[in-house]
Amino acid sequence: MQNIAAIDFGTSNSTIGLMQGGKPVLLSPEDGKRAVPTALFFPHGTLGQSKPVHGNSAIRAYLNEDQGRFLRGLKSVLGTNLFDEITWAGGGTITFLEIIAAYIGWLTGIAEAETGRPITHLMLGRPVHFLTNQPEADALAEAQLRSVVASLGIPNLAFLAEPLAAAYHYEHTLTNEELALIIDIGGGTADFSLLRLGPKLAENPDRSADILATHGLRLGGAMIDQSFALAEVMPTFGMGSEIAGYTGAKGLTVPMGYFMQLTTWHRIHRMYEKATLQEVRTILNQEATEPEKLERLLTLLEERGGHRLMLDVEHAKIALSTEAETLLNLNWIEKSLALPLTQPALKTSIHGWLTTLTESIQHTLHLAGVSRSQLTTVFVTGGPSAMPLVQATIREALPTSRILVGDQLTSVGTGLVLAAHRHFSA
Repeated sequence: MQNIAAIDFGTSNSTIGLMQGGKPVLLSPEDGKRAVPTALFFPHGTLGQSKPVHGNSAIRAYLNEDQGRFLRGLKSVLGTNLFDEITWAGGGTITFLEIIAAYIGWLTGIAEAETGRPITHLMLGRPVHFLTNQPEADALAEAQLRSVVASLGIPNLAFLAEPLAAAYHYEHTLTNEELALIIDIGGGTADFSLLRLGPKLAENPDRSADILATHGLRLGGAMIDQSFALAEVMPTFGMGSEIAGYTGAKGLTVPMGYFMQLTTWHRIHRMYEKATLQEVRTILNQEATEPEKLERLLTLLEERGGHRLMLDVEHAKIALSTEAETLLNLNWIEKSLALPLTQPALKTSIHGWLTTLTESIQHTLHLAGVSRSQLTTVFVTGGPSAMPLVQATIREALPTSRILVGDQLTSVGTGLVLAAHRHFSA
């Protein structure tokens, strides 16, 4: 007997759902929440002996300074050769296939406990493109996910583009046909789809004729956090700080690569390596012109606090959706250290991101040969869609359209459940 589940495996958050009583239902893996962080924590010395912790529990274990390896942004390795790397976690080595399988297997285990039966059919959401302008990465990422699901013993797998899932979630509320632009902004990517939607169209098994254009690129919330951190936080840790060259000449700065890695979730752990720590100590002891900033950077790395810093930046960004100013408390790095962060500073730091969002909307309309005035509705979903700056940018780009903001973290998941039921039950 079929047991069908659907997973929205996101860069920042994930969901798992089933059809129950003829309706799509998203389960609550922990804390009563339907969307849970895509995060894992491997306690030291437990690899092969006990399971990692997941979601909010993983974040709490890391912030409580438990000894172990914290991982977030797992989806970002898909479509890249990082997927094949062997890394250190839980006191031993492990592959990213096994890491991602540990997380997806946790979610499917929730569904199996709910139904009392093994999952036999699984639908996974996927971005339109995993990497910008790299179509070959899409096939590679799907193959990598197939190997993950196969390792879990689930025999049947299908994929659906995440904006289409959001569209089907929105469509099941409609009573009339619409021409809709679906904008799904996740943690790692932003996807755009222009479709014809309606109750009668929903009955068609083949919807390809209703999809007028799709577009996707790496433009997610993680890039907002990175831009914000680079502009407003990393200078406190020495970004842009001058160092003396080996010849004694000035004009060099602390390597920018340090700060790019510290603001990229799946690369932060590389900054904790012994060689990097030694490089920072050398710069501090011999070349730094602002040693107090390099002292902070060294403390950050020795405390393995890069993930904590980016979590704090993310929380500050969210706070600035409703507050004019917030304080980034860094007293865990240095006593009394705190950075005031403001809405204008956030807007300035992500100007390029917002410009690309506007250009992507225009490009999607161009691909479909549709003018702004022809749109019936713009349906926006994904975590960053809650930001007033993002909503204002979309309204400015599409001033005459009706703009609806869906449930930021669950619209795609609900649509995937609907699509999975249609696909596997056909």
